[in-house]
Amino acid sequence: MPYRTIHESEIPIVAGIQAQSFRSDPARYVESYTEGGRMSWRELRLYDDDRGQPVAALTLFFRQMSLNGGELEAGLVGSVGVPPEHRRRGFGRQMMQGLLKELHTRKTPVSLLFPFSVAWYRSLGYGLANFSWHIEQPMRLLPDFPERLHVRRATMDDEAAIRTCHERARLDPANNGWLTRTEAEWTKRAFKPENERALFEADGQVEGYLLYRLDWDAVEVIEWVATSERAWRGLLAFISAQGEQARQLKANLPQQSPVLWTLREPYDRTEEVVDFIFRRGALLVNGFMLRVVHLQEALRQRRYPADVVSDLVLQIEDNQLPANSQPLRLAVENGRATVTAAADQHNKHEVLKGTSVARAIRTDMATFSELYAGVLTARQARVAGRLDGDDDACRSLTAVLAAAPFHMWPPDWF
Repeated sequence: MPYRTIHESEIPIVAGIQAQSFRSDPARYVESYTEGGRMSWRELRLYDDDRGQPVAALTLFFRQMSLNGGELEAGLVGSVGVPPEHRRRGFGRQMMQGLLKELHTRKTPVSLLFPFSVAWYRSLGYGLANFSWHIEQPMRLLPDFPERLHVRRATMDDEAAIRTCHERARLDPANNGWLTRTEAEWTKRAFKPENERALFEADGQVEGYLLYRLDWDAVEVIEWVATSERAWRGLLAFISAQGEQARQLKANLPQQSPVLWTLREPYDRTEEVVDFIFRRGALLVNGFMLRVVHLQEALRQRRYPADVVSDLVLQIEDNQLPANSQPLRLAVENGRATVTAAADQHNKHEVLKGTSVARAIRTDMATFSELYAGVLTARQARVAGRLDGDDDACRSLTAVLAAAPFHMWPPDWF
């Protein structure tokens, strides 16, 4: 089989392919795949050509991903590499097709990756799941809050409390896309020596913490976690207090972050206007992508808004995984879904069941994956020519799949 798992002795082959693909040091990859690294060699995959020679490689590992206060298993795909001499021969696409079949067989609900090309991965059914605000603002614009007095420097003795705080925040319905972490991810990524730590503690409990780097140019936020509003304000004021040493704040923040609304002015007057009186407050940047891999499991396992009642027929075209193209009836009530097979429905055809009406939505898997992440509304997709469905169906699907914006802090990037 061209797409396959590897033997332990093939670790250098995978590392070599990835190093050639990304112009990096093979030792960096070997270190990640051996004992104490982020992942096991058992999580590596190779793709062989017709002569049985490895021509492409990737990593596949699994974490629980937060969504609406619950969790879904996500297959994380990283370091998808094809060496220069083997490119434009279809090896990368064929390898990804093998990966998707593996995940579907496992009934993995969703897959995540950071793309080298959004268009290329959209052709495989992945959709954009994450837009973030990249902020670079002068420290002099940041506010102060009295909650800053509850912030102190964290020590090694605080690591357990920080982990507990992270887990509480991860399962907050406002924080979607957060991943569970292994010991290696905590010690070698979150708690690595160059990351300084501060925490907000009040009434005997750690309610938030900050991982950051400080130099004369900037305070660079690595992770900003708060389980209360006062902790969020206290940590922002702590950042502001570093203004005597650092010139600006640098951070990749979730879309729902209110930072811009706390600034004295939400822009730097030393920069030129962008258009008329419009100035840059932040850059909207896209990040990771999500793919619904096993459609029925992805619909069954996620949580839904508790006040939404809906009955829809979904026709999702999936060229890579035809089993997902079977029409499904999705009934949502009390935050949970019932998913059953449906007869093939033509656009706008109604299926009556008692007093409820199921309406049909037709779209492709890449579009549905963006709808599933809540980053795209059904009406936006229809206006863009990527979805068929009447107004009632569009409103219903958007309400069903409503979710706070996805985000991922740098220690979880892969």
